[in-house]
Parts: sequence; C-alpha cells; structure tokens
Amino acid sequence: MARVFTIITLSVAILLAVIFSYLKINSQAVSTDKNNIMFVIKEGDSLVNISQNLKSKSLIRNKYSFLFYAYKLGLNSKIQAGTFRISPSLSNQDLITKLSKGGVSDYWLKIIEGTRVEENIDSFPKGTSFTGKEGYLFPDSYLIPTFYTADQIFKVIETNFDKKFAQAKVDATNTKLTDKQILVLASIIEHEARTLKVKQGVAGVLMNRININMPLQSDVTVQYARDSKEKPAKYWVDLDAADISILSPFNTYKNPGLPPSPICNPGYDSIYAAFHPTESNYLYYLTGNDNQMHYAATLDQHNSNIANYLK
Repeated sequence: MARVFTIITLSVAILLAVIFSYLKINSQAVSTDKNNIMFVIKEGDSLVNISQNLKSKSLIRNKYSFLFYAYKLGLNSKIQAGTFRISPSLSNQDLITKLSKGGVSDYWLKIIEGTRVEENIDSFPKGTSFTGKEGYLFPDSYLIPTFYTADQIFKVIETNFDKKFAQAKVDATNTKLTDKQILVLASIIEHEARTLKVKQGVAGVLMNRININMPLQSDVTVQYARDSKEKPAKYWVDLDAADISILSPFNTYKNPGLPPSPICNPGYDSIYAAFHPTESNYLYYLTGNDNQMHYAATLDQHNSNIANYLK
C-alpha cells in the first residue's frame, strides 16, 4: 500500500512539474523582436476577452497562461481600459502589470466638487452637449481613453454617480424629497458648508425652511441665476445688492422651495448630508469671521449672530 502511495505521489509531483514548466515557458510572449503594437482595452472588456484579443494579435502565446498569471499576481480585476503600446517580447507577468497601470494615450478627467458643467467643458470632446448633466457629473478623477466619445465618458461618470448616490442614500432619514430634489439640495449645500457635520446642519436648516414654505434665501442659487445669464469669466463671485432682484426660478430670495434643478455638481458628503440632515429648530445660519457656522431659531437671534460674528 505504501508503495502504491509513493507511486501516486511521485506521479502527481511529475504532473505538477510538467504543468509548471508549461506555464513558465508560455509565460513568455512571442519572442520575435517586432515593433511595439498598439492594443486597446475597451470599458467592460472581460479578462477572457482581453486574453483572446491579445492572443489574436500574437502578443501572448497562450491565453490560459495569461489568465493563470493574472490571478496569481492578484491583478485579474485591476486591468484597465485604455490604449497600450506593447512589445510582443514581454512576459505575461510584465504584460499584466503594464495593463494594470493605464494606457499610453489615456488622460485623467478631474471634476471638482461644486463646479458647474460650464467649468468642465474643456475636459470633454469639442461640441459635447451637457443638457441635463448639471448635478450628475460626479466629482472624481476618471482615467479616460482618448478614443472615448462624449457618450462613453458620460457612461463612466454615470456608473460612478449611481454607485455613490445609492451609497449615500443608505438609511436615509430625509424621505420627504425625491432623488432629484435631494440632488438639488445637495448642490446648494456644496457651496454653503465644508465639513460633513456642518453640511448636515445646513441641510437641517434648509429642510426646516422648506417645511414651512419659507424662502431658502441662498446666495449661491442667485449666483447660479446671474452667471447663467451673463456667462462670466469667473463663476461663484459674491453677489452685489442688485443681484437679489434677478428674475429667475433659481432666485431663492423671491421663490420659496428648491430651485428646479441642481446648481452645480455636488460631492459625496453633500449628497449624504441631504439624505441625512441634522434635526433642529434652526431657521438661520451664517459663517462667521471665526470660520465657524452659527445657527439661530429666530430672526432676532440671527441678527445677533450677524452683529457678533460678521462685524
């Protein structure tokens, strides 16, 4: 019995040695010294599809060996979309590492929290239409292949937006507003506060005003209304006294409730705050010269805060 076991063990060892030798040999791509080849990985390509495409271009000898090393290196889920310049002489290990670092003709598209779509035009292909995109360009850094169309770029951003919006919505306490209204509220909060805690406090105040049909009286919505008409060189400049009289559905000094659509592209914390406002009886807030937020339940208290913290 011991002899049989020894034979079986030896056979398994030999088999494993053969397999490893096969994989090691095939871990080397075609070794002929050719010029580098441009290779494109499209968004959504599976690892299997990538291996098949590499094989069809003679950039690897065996797709199964490629898949084996992708998993062995722990990079099977980190290969990125993009355009790559690849030498056929690369080993599978080097090739997989290269494919996980981004293509040679990719670029980073960065959307800053609180910016309007107009402030991001230069990051998109010329002639791109941004109709209906205000508020939905989720602030983040995106690695974009240069061959992507505007629709493909929007799809990448939309996927990220949907994920982060759903994440912020978990255990939401603000259920009075629709998802679109939440986004509008978040876009206001983005310019009214900096930290998550303060954003939640401001969200609570704005919800209190909405609940009693009191105008929000937010300067940033008027800035949006003014700048939408004037198309200035610089956005979000402080208001002049005359700006308050602007006729626009975005003028929250004249119109109660939320504006009809977002005024900027809010970040995650602002969206989270809109879903999870802090409960209070406050109806007023201001940022003082001490860079702290000061709340008030009555106009008299608010005026007192103005005297104490803004003068």
